[in-house]
Amino acid sequence: MQVAAALIGIVAIATVLGLVWRASQGRVTTATGSIEGIELGGSDTLLQLSSEVCAPCRATAKVLGGIREHGVHHIEVDIADRPDLASRFNVLQTPTTLILDASGAVRARIGGAVRRD
Repeated sequence: MQVAAALIGIVAIATVLGLVWRASQGRVTTATGSIEGIELGGSDTLLQLSSEVCAPCRATAKVLGGIREHGVHHIEVDIADRPDLASRFNVLQTPTTLILDASGAVRARIGGAVRRD
């Protein structure tokens, strides 16, 4: 009986943690810093940090690429090619999208797959 109660407790805790983690994915959070060595667009730039084996990265690239019609530049960078960016901005998951202003300053970041809204 105690084993069953312990298992139910573990499942409940894991479920709550999973729901909290999922709710945080794709949300915009504030960030600071600047990027050098990346060719920026004329206004805002979405810098997507991806990896080759990341399935959500392809979907994110499609969503962000569709935003170009609104004058926002989209760049996708493989973190294997730029590990300095992954380290500098503490990228723990792919995709991670950094929102840059026209001067290259990081204004916000989105962890996980982005949503069109």
